Amino acid sequence: MHTIPFSEARAHLAEALSSLDQGGEPVLISRRGEAAAVLMSVAQYQRLVAQGDGPAARLQAWRAEHADLFAAEPESDDPWAEVRDRRPTRSVDWAEAGAQAPKRRR
Repeated sequence: MHTIPFSEARAHLAEALSSLDQGGEPVLISRRGEAAAVLMSVAQYQRLVAQGDGPAARLQAWRAEHADLFAAEPESDDPWAEVRDRRPTRSVDWAEAGAQAPKRRR
């Protein structure tokens, strides 16, 4: 991906857009040496968004695929009731647990 400073992107925006319209690669725009934005064609953006390969999209697809199973099951307040561990939990001393926790780096 080609990187250009913000001032150059502003000065040559028409040329950059023409390049993108002709199938050009997205352009990384930097500001003060740091990546600030990406300029890409609408078609590239739509392909990127349509991929939907994030966790939320996968969960939604799984729910749609198994919708008939959910419809057949009676609704329950706790869908995990049959598999939940019913053994009593151990008590936790939070002061002791905090003393044993590793220190975070800053």
